[in-house]
Amino acid sequence: MSHNQMNQNPVSSKYQWLLPSVSVLVFVLVFWISLYFMPQMMNGDGDLGRHITLGNYILDQRTIPTTDLFSHTMQGTFMVPHEWLSQLAFALVHRAAGLNGIAWLTAVLIAATYAVLTYTLQQAGVRAFLALAGGLFGSVVGAIHTLTRPHLFTLFFFALALLILETYRRRGKEKTLLWLLPLMLLWTNTHGAFIAGFVLTLLYAVGAVLEKRLRPALALLATLVLLVLTSLLNPVGAALLSNSFGYLQEDFLVNITIEYRSPDFHQISAWPFAALLLGSLGFAWLSGKRLTWTPLLTLLVWSAFALYSARNIPLYGLVAVALLLPEIDNWLKVSWPRLSRFLSSTDAAARGSWGWMWAVLVMIAVMVAQANGAKTDLFGRGNTFNDEMFPIAAVDAIQDDLPAGRMFNEFGWGGYLLYRLWPERLVFIDAQTDFYGEALTRQFLQIADAEPGWEAALAEYDVAWIILPPTRPLAAWLEQSAEWQELYRDDTAVIWTRN
Repeated sequence: MSHNQMNQNPVSSKYQWLLPSVSVLVFVLVFWISLYFMPQMMNGDGDLGRHITLGNYILDQRTIPTTDLFSHTMQGTFMVPHEWLSQLAFALVHRAAGLNGIAWLTAVLIAATYAVLTYTLQQAGVRAFLALAGGLFGSVVGAIHTLTRPHLFTLFFFALALLILETYRRRGKEKTLLWLLPLMLLWTNTHGAFIAGFVLTLLYAVGAVLEKRLRPALALLATLVLLVLTSLLNPVGAALLSNSFGYLQEDFLVNITIEYRSPDFHQISAWPFAALLLGSLGFAWLSGKRLTWTPLLTLLVWSAFALYSARNIPLYGLVAVALLLPEIDNWLKVSWPRLSRFLSSTDAAARGSWGWMWAVLVMIAVMVAQANGAKTDLFGRGNTFNDEMFPIAAVDAIQDDLPAGRMFNEFGWGGYLLYRLWPERLVFIDAQTDFYGEALTRQFLQIADAEPGWEAALAEYDVAWIILPPTRPLAAWLEQSAEWQELYRDDTAVIWTRN
């Protein structure tokens, strides 16, 4: 090495940390893209209003409710607060910045998830360019189920759990597994899908058994027991576990919930998942590579979960990218030496880089711009509720003089109506079907679709006013009824009151 080279290396390495790492690049890109499509995420689901309302209650009352406070149909019934910590976070950012705050928290969670995935790949030795591509492609696969909901905490925590388990599998340091315990404590109180952490740990334990690695198998099984015990540290203890597992046995509720159905490959949103699934099969055929039991078992099980229910696709995407890309990178080194040399040359520039200050600066710049009215999304609507999806104008029209008595409302509007009208008015139902159960959900459908007995069902709950889309079959009956009077109508919602 020349004297000049020896002098240049310390200088270049001295400032290398200023360069954005691959994880930072993924974070910034996914953060920006998430905000670009944020109005679609915010309006693609009716639960957000409920989460904000419940979080506000926790902040105001300094207590976590374990009975229903929001509906007149189930008021006082025991309720499992399986998302209370995420609802608290939603309420805090909403108080600070309104719906912009919700958008920023959502974008940060999504971006952080795929930054962690990228870091996991680099820790496994994947070269920078491939790690960048893997992190971004993982985000595209997961986009099929990204909404402004607490399940994004599960996505982030799952990525962290995968990082911890992969680090342990590769390095064998049992202290690494201890990080799963505080993670599970947060996860348990944030979202009901914390059981995905149990499943992931169990798969790694079974994989270790099949690989005849006794010590890691025992360590993972012991960790799993500790994780289950940790999950009991929540406001309702073991009831949370029975609630999380019990809902999956409710066939009717699962079947009417779109996200629980198998993916529809006629929809473009499912194509990245199909590409990843087929690509993994193609790689297995081309390379002839035999995976060890742990990655093979984990991939097979999460592939089955994703094919069974579309809501599992983002988790499958994390698993597939994290476990397959290191194998693909190793295969390229042998099978495509010219491409491999190019990847190695680009990898050299990424060594020692850090640059997280750039991610912070980008976030601050975007937040300041949006707080001052800038609209950076696809259609220039800003982070607001869509008046074609929710009865915004209808609620505006009645808010100063609310109809008296009990309400019957559209299922998907329950959260928004709580956001606007609670505590002055209680809803009939909202989209939290795991709480309302099959019987009430069936009654809602009976009434809304004007099925035989709908009049008696309305009378049973002493309903005095109704707010529904004009396309519901019940709307046609109410228009002809002398018992009901139309109070308000637009293209989104109609309101009737009982004469």
